Formats: sequence, C-alpha cells, structure tokens
Amino acid sequence: MLEPVRSIDSLDTCFALLLVDRLPEEWVNIATDLKKSRRIFIQFFNPACLVSELIPFLVYNVHQAFKHRYNVLRGFEQELLVALYGKRSFQEALSTLGAPVSQRAAILVVSEDVAVLKEAVAALKEEFSKRGLSVEPFRDDEQLFTAFWSSLLSRDLKVEALKYSDVLELVKERIALLYV
Repeated sequence: MLEPVRSIDSLDTCFALLLVDRLPEEWVNIATDLKKSRRIFIQFFNPACLVSELIPFLVYNVHQAFKHRYNVLRGFEQELLVALYGKRSFQEALSTLGAPVSQRAAILVVSEDVAVLKEAVAALKEEFSKRGLSVEPFRDDEQLFTAFWSSLLSRDLKVEALKYSDVLELVKERIALLYV
C-alpha cells in the first residue's frame, strides 16, 4: 500500500504521516540510520495528538522558527514536539506528545524531495517489517484527537466540551503563540 505523500507548497516540502503498531526499543537507531544518507526529518508522536490536517501548519511554523532564528531547540525534530506542545519544555513535550516504546506511534517524515521521502518511507517500512511490525498510512481519528487535546487544554484554559474544529484551532493557536 502506498503512503500518501502530501505537500506543503509554501515550503516546497512534502511529508508522509504513518502509523506503526508498536514502537520498537531501537527506534532511535532506526531513525539515525534512515537519516544518514538522506535529507529527511523524522519524529515519532503519540498518535492521539495528531491529525494530518495539522501537519502543514506545524511544519511551517517550525520551519519559520529556524529560518528567522527564534527556534527553542537546535534540532528540527525536537522543535516539532515543543511547537506542538506549545510550551518551551522539551521534557514535558516529550512525555506528553512523544510515543512511548512498545505503544502505537505516529511517524512524521519530512523532506524537500519527494523521491527521497518515498525512499525513506520504504526503508522505514522494511526496517520495521524485519522486527515483525506493521507500518501503514496514518488514519485521522478526530474523536481521539479531540479527546486528547480537550483533556490537555481543559487544564490550561479551563475549557470543556470542544468540537474537533475548535480543538484544531486552539492547537494551531498554541503552536503559533509559542513563538510570540
């Protein structure tokens, strides 16, 4: 099955969002090996915190942070977590939005080159397959996303009973406000 490659036209960048049934313990080594000969960025997330509609906004904001030098961290992948979390604490972002080992994980792969992206995704699938793991295209779960963020936002903003569109806008706002 081919993974959908989506473009972020304003950046001449593309991405694939995938789902692995269980993040292996050696995920860091896999990501490092994938990046050795390819110009890609790869990050693993708790799948509940993402929907594909959010990715272009997230990547654009992180890209702009690096371009204009107001990024919080040195690494693009790590900055994705901090930006999505909306607070400057990498450890909090990682523990809240990161994918735990042995759990389902969303995998975001970003590149400026479609061919490189497709090659990286194929290599990623092969590495996970060697470990008996299944990688498939990410399927948005608006209810899961809404529940995850509603719980998190209700603590910070004292809001309740939000619709998907409201949660999506609040998360986008949270990303943008990190850099203000």
